[in-house]
Amino acid sequence: MDINICKEILKPFLDEHNLTFYSVEYVKEFGENILRVIVDSKDGIDLDTLGLANEYLSERLDKYDQDMDNYLLEVSSRGAERSLDNDDEINEAIGKYIHVELENMIYEGYLLKFCDDVLEVKINIKGRIKNIKINKNEIKLVRLAVKI
Repeated sequence: MDINICKEILKPFLDEHNLTFYSVEYVKEFGENILRVIVDSKDGIDLDTLGLANEYLSERLDKYDQDMDNYLLEVSSRGAERSLDNDDEINEAIGKYIHVELENMIYEGYLLKFCDDVLEVKINIKGRIKNIKINKNEIKLVRLAVKI
């Protein structure tokens, strides 16, 4: 089976639930074959919707996967602390809590603005609120973060 058929099969479900298809991979982990499909939305996705997507895809894959070894189907999101890999994802994160790693420093705070390859982040340093500017080319990693 061509695993890319998953995107085509899921398209009606994704359209109906305003979701985006990100990736599909077939991997072996801990002795198990896993068909992993990643979907998400700009506003996040809940477990119920992921479960429905899994059921929807599972029911329709039966006619395509006869030539495959047994596998586990895993439909999941990119995660609550997913990396922000491009300018569009950084722009979508404006107003959200982020984690930024530089060569010698780590910041966590709210992304206020992203313009001309500069992130403006509102951080709390020892009880003092401060807005800092970080050049994108200095960033080793930027991702969403869960504030505890």
